[in-house]
Amino acid sequence: PKPLPAQLRAVARLLPAIAQATIIRTWSGCEGYVRDMLPVMGRSTTTPGLFHAFGFSGHGFQLGPGVGDVMAELITTGRCETPLDDFRVNRFGGAA
Repeated sequence: PKPLPAQLRAVARLLPAIAQATIIRTWSGCEGYVRDMLPVMGRSTTTPGLFHAFGFSGHGFQLGPGVGDVMAELITTGRCETPLDDFRVNRFGGAA
């Protein structure tokens, strides 16, 4: 990808008003997606003591506190009140 200044110059050619905009913050990063667009949460089916919490498709910042609470409960007590069956890592047919 082009650096942000080069991208802004290209956008300003199409939308001249943006040339006067002041940029106060930028962000760049990777998003984790899985095939069904649902996150993976829960214990590994192959590695004792390994727990999964990934694939939040850009919702990690919003869901982070709740996911942390659920995972902390699962890791410390071995169970949690929140149903996690829809988010199990082996829902795609393989072990992980």
